[in-house]
Amino acid sequence: MVFVVRWLYIILSGRGIAACCSLLFIGFTLVQGCQPAPKPFVEISWATNQHYTRMDAIAHFEKENPDIRVKIRPISEPRQFFLQCLYGDAPDVITFFQVDTFQSFARNGLLLPLNSDDYMSWPFYRGLRDYCFRRDDDVLMALPQVAYPYVLYFNKRLVPQEKALDVSNWEDLLVLIESLLPRKSKSGKRVFGLDIHNDLLWFTTWYWQRGGRIFTPGGDKLILDRAKAVETLDAMKKWRSRTGIIPRPSDRLNLPSKGASQGVLGSLFLQGRALFYWSGSWKICDFVNQDKVEWGIRPVPAGPVNDLTILGGNSFGVSTRSKHPRQAKQFVNYLASLTGQQRLIRHQIYMPARPACPIPSRYRILKDQIARARTLEYSSRFNEALLKEIFKQTLEAHRLGLFTSEQVVKALEEGLQTGSVVISYE
Repeated sequence: MVFVVRWLYIILSGRGIAACCSLLFIGFTLVQGCQPAPKPFVEISWATNQHYTRMDAIAHFEKENPDIRVKIRPISEPRQFFLQCLYGDAPDVITFFQVDTFQSFARNGLLLPLNSDDYMSWPFYRGLRDYCFRRDDDVLMALPQVAYPYVLYFNKRLVPQEKALDVSNWEDLLVLIESLLPRKSKSGKRVFGLDIHNDLLWFTTWYWQRGGRIFTPGGDKLILDRAKAVETLDAMKKWRSRTGIIPRPSDRLNLPSKGASQGVLGSLFLQGRALFYWSGSWKICDFVNQDKVEWGIRPVPAGPVNDLTILGGNSFGVSTRSKHPRQAKQFVNYLASLTGQQRLIRHQIYMPARPACPIPSRYRILKDQIARARTLEYSSRFNEALLKEIFKQTLEAHRLGLFTSEQVVKALEEGLQTGSVVISYE
């Protein structure tokens, strides 16, 4: 009884209350101290390649926005990445290198709409709209950073510049190449006439330049012109039949690249073993960072009907699964801004997506190419992997000489109609 009374006296006295409050405060502080301190920044993830220009963009963005950190997540195989974003963990910001990939993500509700009011006047090249607007309803869902027209590079040591620039069409180019071959490089190996980025680029461009289209402009209907496609393949066969003009895949070496593209592309040209190289303007970054080949650049030659060429590029969208959509959109806007694109010019990445972005006079030819370029045709009926596989199999059969041009076109048409490739012997 005495103990209880004494305890109540201590509690009710001023000293007791103060002591209890102190103990409670200390206990609360200790509990709080066990919790991790909140980060002074928000971290967003960016699915892209690990090129040094990406690191530079992040560094400058973070300097201007110290409350945001950007972490790169390398992109996996396109179809696998699509499924990952659809059913699993998705990054905050996604880079799109192909129109069909962007359209697949946009069509399946994997991207957040962007504020189109900020881009009503569309400050980018018009040809890049398919990288940014969902075709179904014309909603803005990504912003572009670069526009890559395909051009023709030439080796100035092997090809007189005035002759290279004087070429107007593909027949002129063939005559020039044959007049300069055969010859050997400094290493004693054969020099080829024209190295080409890939067969899809070759077929599509020459087919377009004969007035053909594969799909209607909206991609809703197949309109492959058999006669023009056969004519295109026959012309490709003519070039392949000339000894030493077009290299075979086995003629290339898997050499590393320091530029925006990685791997074998351009290796023959950079070895001094190709008079001309047909590829995109992103290769300029490779060429300016080497001193083995003195190179020049010229437009893609014209075909029988027009001088169309292919336009590549990239764009950036914000995932619907982003945990920090406001910060992710802020980063996308920075990448597409004039400031962000001017930094690419300092790294000699050509071309920026904004026509207003100044470039060296040497590369004005690229602006002219963009004006007559369009992106690869795309149909929402197929995912990008299937579409490319159909072209790959049919064009490879033609390259190997296993089937006639007519057989290949028939197989291509059936493949695009049914989603499967069937080449029959008739």
